[in-house]
Amino acid sequence: MLKPSVQVHNADGILIAEFWDCLRLDPAPVQELRKDYEAHLQRQGRPELVVDLSGVGFAGSAALGNFVALHRMVRQRGGRIVFCNVEPTVAEVFRASKLESLFDFVADREAALRAISARPGAESSERRSAEKDATRPDRPPSPPSPGVLRLRRRHQDPSSP
Repeated sequence: MLKPSVQVHNADGILIAEFWDCLRLDPAPVQELRKDYEAHLQRQGRPELVVDLSGVGFAGSAALGNFVALHRMVRQRGGRIVFCNVEPTVAEVFRASKLESLFDFVADREAALRAISARPGAESSERRSAEKDATRPDRPPSPPSPGVLRLRRRHQDPSSP
């Protein structure tokens, strides 16, 4: 019987996690990834994380719960998680559990690294925050940043009333 495991390595300061022999993703390798992520940060690695799920055919709710906890940890440090090589059945589990919006999904590892390089975690989290505000009727939309307000203000002539 195969033992599910996670292999991690560093690519220019970004932690990349590959899941092996995980036809069904169990919580143990994701918990192991959390420990590897903490060690990566201790070594002054960047807070972004690429998760390559090419070895995963199905993800259960316990594993997804661990990814949510990992997501919280990554966000607290200003990073984000980008998933790649996600099988359609695994993507459907994220979609059905309404967790898809927490994470970024791209086709392959190269696209994941490009996505992290193109948009650091803070920008992605600001975008998601604005999207959540826009979809919640009980809260008004977030005001634009001060730089945007300056662009929209009209110049007022001090002599005019």
